[in-house]
Amino acid sequence: MRNRRIVQFIFFASSIYLGIMFVRFLNHIQSGRFDIVKPGGVEAFLPISALAALKRFILTGSYDWVHPAGLSLFIIFMIVSFLFRRSFCGYICPVGFVSEMVSLIGRGMRVNKYAGYVLSVVKYGLFGFFAYIILVNMPVSAIEGFLQSPYNKLADAKMLEFFTSPGTITIIFVISMSALTLLFKGFWCKYLCPYGVFHSVIAAVSPFVIKRNADACVSCMKCTNACPMNIQVHEAKLVLNPDCIGCHDCIVVRQNEECLQTCGKDIKAKYLPFAVLGVSTALILAAVAFGLWNSSVSAEEYAFWLSRLGQLSH
Repeated sequence: MRNRRIVQFIFFASSIYLGIMFVRFLNHIQSGRFDIVKPGGVEAFLPISALAALKRFILTGSYDWVHPAGLSLFIIFMIVSFLFRRSFCGYICPVGFVSEMVSLIGRGMRVNKYAGYVLSVVKYGLFGFFAYIILVNMPVSAIEGFLQSPYNKLADAKMLEFFTSPGTITIIFVISMSALTLLFKGFWCKYLCPYGVFHSVIAAVSPFVIKRNADACVSCMKCTNACPMNIQVHEAKLVLNPDCIGCHDCIVVRQNEECLQTCGKDIKAKYLPFAVLGVSTALILAAVAFGLWNSSVSAEEYAFWLSRLGQLSH
């Protein structure tokens, strides 16, 4: 579990660093200095744009050169969630890391399972809405128009504005989510996050499935108590619950080496966080090396639209 926290912190610290570098980029171009490249990693926070770009890429073969790092990271996160069962949520997501840290100091209460079903309608509803609009209802021509729009070109600056200049509704929402996460373990991730639903779809075909051996189980419930998503691991034969984030905390605390295993084998859970980190890093470096990272939007054009940021809308 300690190794997973280390990897989570590395990704979280990287997100903070990227945010600082992005602010530096904005300050530079606002002062008329265009000799700086936007840090591509900030585009990881644009999953809707990336989903639209992925559909266009699959149908036409045309890569997104407005936010190429965003599309590259979106694909990389999909690969990681397939290889290690939704491990984007368990290792990479900075919001998930903060949610887990808040839960650690909170009450750790569990939502009634029937109330949980009702709450989950929100995340599945949001996921279904975006999936229908983009994957089903949005033609390639409309995607082309959206990706080339000034709003999309400045989507990362709009996202930063969301964090640095939150409105009243945003502040109330963040405070409410923090309070609910203090009370209920992993509240946001388990019941409300639509991006997690996307990764659970990818993870549904992942080879990394935790198997419980009922004969070796001693009903200590250590696995269930360790699960950040409140999955009843001690009752499952195979942990196929879509909420499983591939953290393998249950295997770390298991009573013996036979009661819980991954893919029917005793894979050392302590090495998995570094496998996730290594694969993610290698794929990111490959994207950079193959030129699938830096945006084609010039600093001058970015500055032009940035000066009109308040006028841009969907």
